[in-house]
Amino acid sequence: MKQIIFAAAGCAIAALAFADATAAMSMQDTAAGTYVRRENGEATLIVKRTGEHWRVSAAVGGVPNGAATVADCGFIAEGSITGHAFEGKVTRVNIVAGLDEQGDAAKPGLGFSFSIDKGAITVRGADAAAICGGEGSLIDGTYPRRSR
Repeated sequence: MKQIIFAAAGCAIAALAFADATAAMSMQDTAAGTYVRRENGEATLIVKRTGEHWRVSAAVGGVPNGAATVADCGFIAEGSITGHAFEGKVTRVNIVAGLDEQGDAAKPGLGFSFSIDKGAITVRGADAAAICGGEGSLIDGTYPRRSR
């Protein structure tokens, strides 16, 4: 009887481990896409797999403030997705979406991270002033998926 209980417990543990691994794998497989935030200045994140890493291209509009609205901000971050989280380094800044993906090299040490779940990306704690080169841009917020 004890062997059956231990065998059943072992199967349950293996099933949970497989489910966690499958959930993480499927999140990575489905993370690619375009995500758009509409509040506090429109912003778009395009998430793509590049080999073993992930690349996030961002176009962030300035927070609406009439004639004082700042120019759009664009940057590229490269990193990894583990579970439901992206952790990366900002590699390029001053990107003009669709026109110039070269931009300028980012200052060393600029990080960018977000969580992804249920078809949306949530960014919290992004240093918009450092990444975008001044005040008036907001990167934080919820970005629902627009397309894959």
